[in-house]
Amino acid sequence: MRDAAFLVAIAIIIPIALSWPYICLVFWAYVSLLDPNETLFGIASVVPYAKLAAAMTVLSFFITRRKNNPFHLDRTTVLVLIFLLLAAMSQFTSLSRDQNGWDILDKLWKIVALNVLILWCMRTRLQIHVLLLGVCLAVGFNAVDEALKYLLSGGGHKVEGLPAWGDNNQVGLIVLLTIPILAYVREESEDPLVRMGALGGIILFAVCVIATASRGALGGLLLLALTGIANSRHKVRYMAAMLVAIMVLVQTAPDSWTQRMNTIQTADRDSSFMGRVIAWKISTLMAMDHPFLGGGLHAVQAKNVWASYSNDFYKLSFIPTEEPDVNPHAAHSIYFEVLGDTGFLGLAVFLGIIASSFVTGWQIKAAVRNRPDLQWAARLASSLRNSLLVFLTSGALLSAAYHDLIFLIIAIFSAVRAAVAAAPLPLAAPTSAPPQVTGWRARRPDESGSVRLGRKADPGGNLR
Repeated sequence: MRDAAFLVAIAIIIPIALSWPYICLVFWAYVSLLDPNETLFGIASVVPYAKLAAAMTVLSFFITRRKNNPFHLDRTTVLVLIFLLLAAMSQFTSLSRDQNGWDILDKLWKIVALNVLILWCMRTRLQIHVLLLGVCLAVGFNAVDEALKYLLSGGGHKVEGLPAWGDNNQVGLIVLLTIPILAYVREESEDPLVRMGALGGIILFAVCVIATASRGALGGLLLLALTGIANSRHKVRYMAAMLVAIMVLVQTAPDSWTQRMNTIQTADRDSSFMGRVIAWKISTLMAMDHPFLGGGLHAVQAKNVWASYSNDFYKLSFIPTEEPDVNPHAAHSIYFEVLGDTGFLGLAVFLGIIASSFVTGWQIKAAVRNRPDLQWAARLASSLRNSLLVFLTSGALLSAAYHDLIFLIIAIFSAVRAAVAAAPLPLAAPTSAPPQVTGWRARRPDESGSVRLGRKADPGGNLR
């Protein structure tokens, strides 16, 4: 039944989307985040939805013959394209013999293409808001499902991972990145039902993060709570709600979850964390040998690369860890992931992309400071900034540098800035001086600003 409903919805969307390129882009973003092939069954599971969305976008652009929005690249998008080029060059010179790196590159160039098209096509508030709803619905499908399983099982269910997103750590990060966007949707909506639905979604998203039992994701959730308190107009109410939520969590969370969270205090003796430090050292050794292009995408997870650099482990012996075992580990950090994959140059460009997005957010706020009609852009920039902050903090312990959602957030930053730049200036309200009463009947000023009276006055001011 679910498969049939999804196929019917696709059949309805296609003719509509062909007349509106931005609808095609929203559909593309939706299927990239949701990956329907992993959630559907039967004939619906074999449809290449991402390719279908890309073909629809190309056909829609051809049909509508985009002329009203001239193509341009902003600073952030140029850096994204440079990063894609470095990633491609890194993969072509990769030390790894695994296929995994090529799969990542194939996914990366597609999301970068979507990034460029979003900047080109989306220039209005409506278009950007539809994209935000698509992101929330795509992430919410899995997030709400996992949260309800956790609640119905009394805390016994744990999110082990999802095929489209990765392991439990990556699931937690992706859901975290979406919470500020969902909070913005709630703030902007005037419909009470939508606001209540968005609030319920935020609560379930937070429950999903807790269900992942990811320590990095838990840190990001606490960061979001602190930023929410700082930005809320009702701080006391917000803090009271947070305290109640923490008390409920402590009382209902299973012992396994509490014990895992307690290991944050003993990270130096936690085998899982120290295994990540070992992977960081291997990634650093790769970057030291190949500072400009690195070792290739996810080369640290290749057995031949791991074994080779395990022999050079002594070069970083000043960082106390055990010797690496024979099984390779993921980088478990966006910083060391990019460093090992693309070298110091790639890491610099990657951090430049994030910094450029922050600058774009500040520019948006400065541009709309005196524009009441564009305050939505300032609020959205703040929400996207919170997502980036979570990415930088929680991502320090997670491998998610190439996920679709972070590049979508970067693209939305650029699209909002373009929408602000393209927004027409508000029409000035007609100013007219109030009627002046002098003796006879009142008249409004003429174009020169002087007031005409019903009767002429002599030089002394006496009416004739």
